[in-house]
Order: sequence, then structure tokens, then C-alpha cells
Amino acid sequence: MEISVIIPMYNEEDNVLITLKEVKKVLKSYESYQILAVDDGSNDQTLSLLEESAATNPELVVLKHPANMGMGKALQTGFKKAEGNVIITLDADLSYEPRYINDLIKELQEHNLDIVIGSQYMDGGETEDIPFIRLFISKMANKIVGYALDKNISTVTGILRAYRKEVIDSIEIESRGTEINPEILSKAISIGFEVKEIPVKLKGRKLGESKVQFKSTTISHLLFTFYQKPMILFGVIGLIMCLMGVISAIYLFYQYLIGTLDPMRPLMLFMLLMIIAGIQILVFGFVATQISLLKREIYIVQKENKLLRKKLDN
Repeated sequence: MEISVIIPMYNEEDNVLITLKEVKKVLKSYESYQILAVDDGSNDQTLSLLEESAATNPELVVLKHPANMGMGKALQTGFKKAEGNVIITLDADLSYEPRYINDLIKELQEHNLDIVIGSQYMDGGETEDIPFIRLFISKMANKIVGYALDKNISTVTGILRAYRKEVIDSIEIESRGTEINPEILSKAISIGFEVKEIPVKLKGRKLGESKVQFKSTTISHLLFTFYQKPMILFGVIGLIMCLMGVISAIYLFYQYLIGTLDPMRPLMLFMLLMIIAGIQILVFGFVATQISLLKREIYIVQKENKLLRKKLDN
């Protein structure tokens, strides 16, 4: 069994050497492995430190982007060069300890799974030294995005994962940012791959600065959720508008009973518009949901096409 560990890095000069050392220490027990460090356009000493380390560590493969292109693009670059039949993705800041690599691989192999996720939010998972605001936003994002998936998964945005290479070879990945993690999960589950979580501890960053942009990350995760389950958005808006129309109708009916109803009042038009618009939005949400369900068939076709293309290339 060959292991490929992909580590995206952006301005991680404080963490490069210690991260590589800790990951290598874990991987020494495996017969064959490679570490793919993807420098995502760093403007500090990250790339030079990686290249110096690669000169004396043949198992280290350094990949680089000319500019910062996002976590999703960095992972895609790593996936393309990964040769192992098991692929691990890991943060560069040691927020997840590399020792969990063993647990992920063991679970993957022993239970014949396709994806194993390191989860800090499932029962038994922990967090340590995470700022309150970041932790709150992360938990809410995982609950919202998790609701959009077909399986009950507690941590859908985390990077700590083990994949069978077949999973990555079977799906078309589009995301360039942090939404790549829920995207892979969503498509893998739709195709029928088996997914499981194991409890881990997420620690706060010790060295360097966090690269997470909370506002853009939150927005991207919300958009992903609406894309997966459009009825969440259209259903809520449609129901609110219908409710406003019904409340207006009840009020108008009350005025009718006491003899003060004026048919020319703007509230009459407002009531009709709210109810009609609300019903139209609900119908649109239903249609969008049916279209969303058809994506599973598209993902299956994409899987077959990718596997056929790979077979022809070989």
C-alpha cells in the first residue's frame, strides 16, 4: 500500500520544517509513501524551505503555484500528482496532529471504507485553544452544510481525511476554495462511496497566522448549501411570503366583519402579491430540487467517463 499525503501551504515558513518532520515520523512505518507539499503562491520563505528539504528527502514532492489560488486549487494540484492508492489531506499548521494519519488509514482498511473524516464535532471529538468566534462560525457552518448532505456527518468542512484513490479519480472537482471539502463529500456520497467519521482533536494554531477568511468562507458554504438543497432557500422565502399574505388576509377579514373594510386599500394588493409570489417561489424551489436530484446521475456518468479515460490513457 502506498500513501500520498497532500499538504497545502501558503505563507507557512514557521511551520514547514516541523510539519514535514512530524508527518515523516508517522509515515516511516509504511513501506511506500510520498509527501506532496503544495506551495500556493507564498510570499515568504515557505517555498525555499520546501525545496531545501526536498533536496535531502526524496519522498518529498514540492509543487508550486505562481500565485495564491486557494485551498481547492492546491488540493487539486496535489491530487493530480498523487501516486498512492490511499490519499491523505492535512493542514500545514498541525491543528490536526499527524498521528491521526494512522487512525484514518486503519479505519479505511479495516472497514472497507472509501472516505474517512477526522471529526472534531462528532461524539468523542474535541477542540482546544480555538477562538470563540472562529469555533462558533465553524460549528454553524458544519451544521448548515451537513444538513445539505444525504448522510449525517458532523464535520464536513475539515481537511483531515483519508481517501481511496478511486474516489478522487471518479469525480470532477470544481471548487478552488475551502468549499472543496464539502464538494468532494457531496459528490462521493451521491455516487455511492462509503464515508465514516472518527473523533479527533482540533487545536488552535501555534505558529503563523490563520489564512481562513471567515466572511468569504461562510458565504461560500451557504451558497454550497443552497446549491445542494435549494428548497432551504426558496422554501423559507416562499413560506414567509405566504405567511405574510395569510396574516394580511386574516386582518382584512377582521375588518370585513366589523364593517370597516375598504376594497381599495393597498393592503388588499399586498395580500394577493405575497400569496401569489410565495406560491411561485415554492414551486420554483420544488423544480430546483428536482434538478438537484438529477445531479446524481450526472456524477455517475462523470465517474464512468473519468475511469474510462484513465483506462484508455494506460
